Amino acid sequence: MSEQNKAVIRRIVEDHWNKKNPPLVSELFDAKVVIHTPDGTLQGHEGAKQLLAAYTTAFPDFRLNIEDLLSDGDKVTLRWTFTGTHKGVLAGIAASGKKVNVQGNIGIFQLADGKAMELRLMWDKYVLMQQIGALSLSSQASGR
Repeated sequence: MSEQNKAVIRRIVEDHWNKKNPPLVSELFDAKVVIHTPDGTLQGHEGAKQLLAAYTTAFPDFRLNIEDLLSDGDKVTLRWTFTGTHKGVLAGIAASGKKVNVQGNIGIFQLADGKAMELRLMWDKYVLMQQIGALSLSSQASGR
């Protein structure tokens, strides 16, 4: 079962997220999926599509590179690197044209019947904001 679950997560990363393929949502995510992110909690197929749309809009060339993929029972842990170019609005922040490389991101996926039921995604939002220029080094040093 663990290899099957890992295969589902690989498909979410490679076929859904990296290929920007929203129609795969119903195949890979349970209808009642709950997705916890640093940006908030999303629910259902619409939530999964919203997550993809937000980052596809902000980083049309984004890519998640799988660094580690570990499985235990019905859970799979993913560590990835996020790369892309900030070419669209992200959380109200206008496109900067800057390239980003955010490492050390972690996701814990719970699966049932070959679909993702719950995702707990953690990425360094601070580093991402810094790399797109939304946070300056001077505000970091002064504690603002």
